[in-house]
Amino acid sequence: MKKILILLLFVPLFSCNDWLTVEPEDSVTFVNYFKNEEELKALHNGIASYMKNICVGDQPQFYNSLDADNIKWTYQGFWTLDPDTYLPEESMVLNVSWANFYEAIYMANVIIENEYRFENISKERAEFWLGQAHFSKAMTYFRLAQIWGDAPISKGSESIAPEGKRPALEVLEEAAKEAKLALTLPTYDQLRDVDGKQITSKQYASLGTVNTLLANIYAWMGGLTHEEKYWKEAESYASEVIEGRAGAYDLESIDGLITNVFGKARSSVETIFCIDNDPIDIDRQYETRFKAELPGQMLMTYPYTTTDESAIALLAEDYWDDYTKIYVETVESIYPDENDARRREFWYQLGELTYPLTEWDDEVGDFVEVGREASPCAHIAKWRDVIIQENTQFVQDRPVIATDGDWIVWRLADLILLRAECRANLGLTTAVDDLNRVRARAELTDYDGPTDKESLRQEVFDERRRELFGEGQFYFDIVRNGYYKKYLRGKFQELTDQDIKNGALYAPVSSGAFEKNTLMTQNTYWQWQK
Repeated sequence: MKKILILLLFVPLFSCNDWLTVEPEDSVTFVNYFKNEEELKALHNGIASYMKNICVGDQPQFYNSLDADNIKWTYQGFWTLDPDTYLPEESMVLNVSWANFYEAIYMANVIIENEYRFENISKERAEFWLGQAHFSKAMTYFRLAQIWGDAPISKGSESIAPEGKRPALEVLEEAAKEAKLALTLPTYDQLRDVDGKQITSKQYASLGTVNTLLANIYAWMGGLTHEEKYWKEAESYASEVIEGRAGAYDLESIDGLITNVFGKARSSVETIFCIDNDPIDIDRQYETRFKAELPGQMLMTYPYTTTDESAIALLAEDYWDDYTKIYVETVESIYPDENDARRREFWYQLGELTYPLTEWDDEVGDFVEVGREASPCAHIAKWRDVIIQENTQFVQDRPVIATDGDWIVWRLADLILLRAECRANLGLTTAVDDLNRVRARAELTDYDGPTDKESLRQEVFDERRRELFGEGQFYFDIVRNGYYKKYLRGKFQELTDQDIKNGALYAPVSSGAFEKNTLMTQNTYWQWQK
């Protein structure tokens, strides 16, 4: 009982898995727990607190998912595969610890393994919380495989035996197994909380969420192995959601996408799974500067994080490449059709934004405006609602410190394009139907290009790049499609097939994972980069 109280009070700081971070306690029992549904929800809330890091995080892939011309010098090593940035003992900016991932798995195991102790909980409600636990495990293993590749698979909440890493494909199979156990969850509109009221948060898993996860798991397996059976599975699970058999989802209008999906409305028929990011849920009272919580937000500046036009000049005249930025000509190359509504909605006055030119005036005794210059830089407008620091006792100028909207993990347009990718890999020209649905929302005509397998794969990749710009999918799309030499920089361009097999596209294992685990090994590629 002592163990579970610690977990609930500190959400949680300890784990029975000795091979993770800490020493186990002598005895863990739950005889007096699981007496009501509120206690199950409390454990689930603990898992949910970790999902923010699991689903978004700031591992190397976060920075490599930024599609831009320049990134702040602090993070340039991620773009160039620089060992001094990646290796845990050298880097000043790296976060590659998977401790929170395994804490979430541990807590999910606690729920699953103690089902026989549940009291005063109906079978239906027990299945709901068990489904949430299975989904959380599945999502965590999927993200472990995406970020680190090979990773340990936990034997259970009470196991203290050291665990070595398992191959990435086995980790993904474990994720798929757990996800299938969550297919008992109801559709989103049928989700109910402890008090019987409808759940509105899409951080809770539903049948649509689980099918979307399975589609992503199998698509990743297809990318790893190039085996058609995985693309077929991914296409099938995606179709369950897209065709309405796993809940009611639909594409927003282009205006509704900005307001309802990315904005503070936090309510959309397009959102499938997101991380709640309510200002009252996160303690930001001591933050004093803007923090990008999705890769594309690193490009946010005028007029959302500031209304001072000097911010435009700061980027436009950044001749030493000190700042994160993307040029208008780059955005126009990504969105080559001038009629693409995303040029208008995702970017602020693209190609039309100007800033004042000033000269010193002796008579005035100050700089005065003498004209205006067109900025060569593009300013992202995908996230427009912001959170302002209101703690005036701490900081007086009330700076913008974050975006005011949920963190979108998956939305319907993403899944439609993922199915298009699967169909392209299967040689199915029906991939064009999925392409055209997303293109139509962007006010574009139907795709009329070549429909051979490789042409379609490239076109789907390009459409995902346009539609999902800045949302954190770019690097994973590159890896899944094998396009790393085409779109990545620096040493990524020099990687051999053996480097890829050795884990060059994955994050290194953090030093903390070796402290109590004699079976832990570093990804082979990173062993030779010191």
